[in-house]
Amino acid sequence: MTTKDKVLALLINDYPQAISGEHIATQLNLSRTSIWKAIQELKKEGHHIISTPNVGYQYVPNNTLSAAAISHFLSPDLKKAIQIELKEEVASTNQLLKQQADSINADHYLLIANNQTKTRGRFGREYFASDKGNGIYFSLMLHPHCELDYIPQYTIITAVALVKAIQDLTDKHPNIKWVNDIYLNEKKIAGILSEAITNIETQTISTIIIGVGINFSIPQQEFPVDLQEKATSLFSKEAPTISRNELIARFLTHFYDCLNHLDTYPFMDIYRQHSFVLGRLVSFTQNQKKYQGKAIQITDKGELVVELADQSQKILSSGEISLQSY
Repeated sequence: MTTKDKVLALLINDYPQAISGEHIATQLNLSRTSIWKAIQELKKEGHHIISTPNVGYQYVPNNTLSAAAISHFLSPDLKKAIQIELKEEVASTNQLLKQQADSINADHYLLIANNQTKTRGRFGREYFASDKGNGIYFSLMLHPHCELDYIPQYTIITAVALVKAIQDLTDKHPNIKWVNDIYLNEKKIAGILSEAITNIETQTISTIIIGVGINFSIPQQEFPVDLQEKATSLFSKEAPTISRNELIARFLTHFYDCLNHLDTYPFMDIYRQHSFVLGRLVSFTQNQKKYQGKAIQITDKGELVVELADQSQKILSSGEISLQSY
């Protein structure tokens, strides 16, 4: 950790109390001048820190991304388990982790970017990402060493954890569009992209990278014209009532709670409860042939069962569907 990161961690841990520069200097075995410089750097980055003569420095929660702030909201066990790295700008968090996977010595690694320049969703499609600090873009890398069939499960767990995090912290009621999109008021606010690195010899997943993009507080008018009726933000018309750090931390809490209790955590039931696809007409393409039918079930493997007009059924394990009202 850099000096400013250590200073920020101390300030956050003491929030809402102020902490003197002398105390910080003693704790970190640094000079008062070094502490002052670190405080100035943090302020330039956008962190809200109140400086009061003869009292000290006080951290004020804000929307500036911070690994220390995220860790502050995590349990002691998760703080130890997850290594968090924050970058101002990358092309793609998923792509960067895939390139660096062999050199990262961590079982659980979270890469967060304030901005992505080459966003990538399913099927390699680009998606809109704000460059004004009002989106959330991160990738979580794990080493599950499981069979290939388990990949969809991670996408489902991610969707459930994100929905629960939003519900915990806001009065919003998000829904899930099979298989990897989160919607609010019938507009997309988040997407998930799970990718795996496999061991050819054992035919197992050695590494899985879960990418998440969230429209956090992008004003509705800032979306491209062709997306304004299809996409929105968690806070598109009002000021955020939570920080990006809080949402990321709460997501991690639910994700690992589910992952660590797979046998008892009812994640599939929660996924179905929040699906706004079931019972609706959908269209899809399979083997280059177009179909239309009613989504009637999501299996325990996360597959979507669609009933066609002739009462026959199609089971979709991957791919893309379109709702008839979209």
